[in-house]
Amino acid sequence: MALKPSTPHKQSPVTARAVVIGLLLIPPQVLFILHGLIWGESRPTTVSLIFNVIVTLLVVCLVNNLVRKFAPARALSHPELATIYAMLTMASSVVGLDQIQTLVPVVAHPFYGATPENGWEQLFLKYVPKHLTVSDHQALWAYFDGHQGLFDSPYWRPWVQPALWWAGFSFVLLLTMLCLNTLFRKQWTEEAKLSFPIVQIPLEMTSPKSRFLSNRLMWIGFALAFALDALNGLHQLYPMIPNFLGSPDAGYDLGAQVKSMPWNAIGWTPLNVFPFAVGLAFFIPVDLAFSCWFFYILWKFVRVLSAAAGWGNLPQAPWIDEQSFAAYIALAGFCLWAGRKHLRIALESVFRKREFDDSGEPMPYRYAVWGVIGGFALLLYFCLAGGMTASAACGFLTLYLLISIAVARIRAELGSPVHDLHKIGPEVILTEVFGPESLGKRNLVMFSFFWGITRAHRSHPMPHQIESMKLAEQTGLSQRGLAGVIALAMGVGIVLGWTVMLDCFFRYGGEGSAGKGVEAWGRLQGWLQSPSRTNWYGIVSMLIGGGFTVFLAVMRAKFAWFPLHPAGFAVSGSWSMALFAPSILVSWVCKVLVLRYGGMSSFRPASNFFMGMVLGEFLAGAIWGTLGILLHQRMYNFLP
Repeated sequence: MALKPSTPHKQSPVTARAVVIGLLLIPPQVLFILHGLIWGESRPTTVSLIFNVIVTLLVVCLVNNLVRKFAPARALSHPELATIYAMLTMASSVVGLDQIQTLVPVVAHPFYGATPENGWEQLFLKYVPKHLTVSDHQALWAYFDGHQGLFDSPYWRPWVQPALWWAGFSFVLLLTMLCLNTLFRKQWTEEAKLSFPIVQIPLEMTSPKSRFLSNRLMWIGFALAFALDALNGLHQLYPMIPNFLGSPDAGYDLGAQVKSMPWNAIGWTPLNVFPFAVGLAFFIPVDLAFSCWFFYILWKFVRVLSAAAGWGNLPQAPWIDEQSFAAYIALAGFCLWAGRKHLRIALESVFRKREFDDSGEPMPYRYAVWGVIGGFALLLYFCLAGGMTASAACGFLTLYLLISIAVARIRAELGSPVHDLHKIGPEVILTEVFGPESLGKRNLVMFSFFWGITRAHRSHPMPHQIESMKLAEQTGLSQRGLAGVIALAMGVGIVLGWTVMLDCFFRYGGEGSAGKGVEAWGRLQGWLQSPSRTNWYGIVSMLIGGGFTVFLAVMRAKFAWFPLHPAGFAVSGSWSMALFAPSILVSWVCKVLVLRYGGMSSFRPASNFFMGMVLGEFLAGAIWGTLGILLHQRMYNFLP
């Protein structure tokens, strides 16, 4: 069997000026994201399309249009703009809320949080690997309570060793994802022809042929969303000004209004509508958007039925997180199964020396295969050096990479605004299946460190990699050059992220952001003081969730009319979906009406309007966030 060559087309090389511009623009992204964290401003990386990157790209495109008008030869080309976007989105995802922003507080906390009352010193501190954290009390004081810059303080040196270890771990993990994406790229983009909804906006913004930035409908949508957020921001400063849709103050929590049993089991049910989320969801396929809000409502009924059945007192009932986790794993299994022929031939390029054309890929397949194998081996070494057993480390890494594949596939096919899988990482599943006591303290200690990458998956870097590859395909950018650019941006993002994050905490104190560390190490305390055995409720729930995902996939394969999608089932039970399900519902209604009464001829003009809504709210949010950072005063935050 021969592997079909990649779609032939002339690929534009990565230019030095595009890389330089990207490198110059990465530091402002990192500073905006991390200083915004310190001053309680918007958290751009909680949604799939990172808004500070889009706002920066908008400014670059507007300037580039002026250059094209007066000096066409000096204007940036479409592939160059794609290069800049890829660099910015990769660096931003690396320093995101569920990456470095969580990892640093977790790494800083074990020795600082130990007190005579909680007994951590006797409970687990001797099992904490010293090379992965800081135990020097003066260095910890400078981090949590000091008021000097990182390099103005004499206590920055104890942070070098753990920062290097974790930076190395993160870089190897991201390179492993890059190799996996290389193996999936062709099957997803050229054979399955997934829609990649998230890249539609940057693709339109950067295209010199689309006339997107001169489209009247786009600017109408832009003005509407911008005005709403401007008024919401003014309301926060001057309460006499009314607020509108999307404002957290204007939100209506249905769950807080329902008092009687069992209906109050629906829990937190906000009914906010966010203009940018409505705009993003307009590019989600109709069946997928329907599945998102349908399953979200279904989960609410499951909660009510669980309470009515008397399961309300059982821990974690009705085990929605476990079912969602199993759905993600099942989706990853589908990805591997659907691409089995492609993956087998790629493996044969290594072990049987089969020759085929992979010149259009981000790297030769033999490099990608060995990259996955070598990357996994290095990650395994990191875990073993931290005291984990080989079996626990292999189980954790395998589950994490499967979740990564599922998140990338969901973004490529669904374009969901969120995919957080909140607080149900591989380490939680392993403790539920085997019990904390049987896993041992050293494994549990490392599981606590990994809370820095498993707490949620909102800013997961792997989908940003594959989306950049799709953008390169659409713009004619060299895939080989893009892979190098992605690796460079990831490395720069990791170094800047750790440096700026530590500097922020040294200057302003890390106590206010210590919550992630409290969560991780407090959970470990619970595991050790009240060890539970195998959670059979959780295991059965995972079997149900995985089985139902398989059922949905089979039904979609057999019946073209079947409206429910397994990816919608996977993402709908998460914390973040509660925020955005009403927006997805509104967008789904709009899209159905446009397609039914206007057809595809009306879809493209309408899409400009919805893209404008995204840009308008993003720009307003960036302005309020920048003001908050500069004034050290909390401003309007359109992302809760």
